[in-house]
Amino acid sequence: MEFTYHDRQTLYDAWMSYKAKLRITQIEMAKRLGVSQLDFSKTLRGDVPLDRGFVLRFCKEMGLDPNHSLPSFKSSKVSVMTGDISVNTSLTVDGKVTKVEYSDNQVFIEYVKQL
Repeated sequence: MEFTYHDRQTLYDAWMSYKAKLRITQIEMAKRLGVSQLDFSKTLRGDVPLDRGFVLRFCKEMGLDPNHSLPSFKSSKVSVMTGDISVNTSLTVDGKVTKVEYSDNQVFIEYVKQL
């Protein structure tokens, strides 16, 4: 995926707002993103192409959802995984299960263990 000028401008505007609110410097943000201050600056200015990994880390750091903020994500089928997924978990108990109940995100298992 190739990012556009509009994506870069959106990120730049979000950065300026974030920076003003939190009084954070480019150096601090660059450290958080694991890049040098020079690379961070070049990326925001447009001297180097936007990299998907950088964009996703940068958005996450600022609490920005790229799916709803960046024009390229909005207009394309490409999206960052969000929403609900189904997960299966199993466990083994030391006995015979006699009762299973659940409430919200908790599961209660009653079992009999022979001594």
